[in-house]
Amino acid sequence: MNTMTVWLSVLSAVVGAFAAIGVAILTTRSQREKLESELLFQRKKLEEEIKTQRARLEAEFATENSAETALHQFLALHRFPYRTFPMIRHHIGGFRSNELRKLLVRAGAVRFMAADGTELWALRERVLEDFKISRWKHSETPLNKVPESELFPGAFKDSSQF
Repeated sequence: MNTMTVWLSVLSAVVGAFAAIGVAILTTRSQREKLESELLFQRKKLEEEIKTQRARLEAEFATENSAETALHQFLALHRFPYRTFPMIRHHIGGFRSNELRKLLVRAGAVRFMAADGTELWALRERVLEDFKISRWKHSETPLNKVPESELFPGAFKDSSQF
């Protein structure tokens, strides 16, 4: 009987060990599935957020790229290479003055000044000689200068606007 008790104790211990191992395996498997499910949820959430951000950035850059293209085409028109800044601002609206200047530079334009202080812009490729010799000041008033009051009637009553 003594041996039988020992064998029963050993058998109980072995069965208990197998049961503990089985429970540990099932618990680990359950936790792994739960983690995989959470990871999949977080991944989908992150992908959706990235997709939304990408769409917003593409829309934002599409506006700037469109404005740069419009500026380049506007400055490439006609036989006069120079355009006054108010004239450019009149045709390409929706931007503050300094934002528009940045867009002009990105479109390939450079700035010059007329003798009367008028800010002029032209495409680098159209005024390459003036640009090469650093001729940034012109002795004449541009022929295409239009008074700002005609371009923007009533808009220049308050000088803090620009």
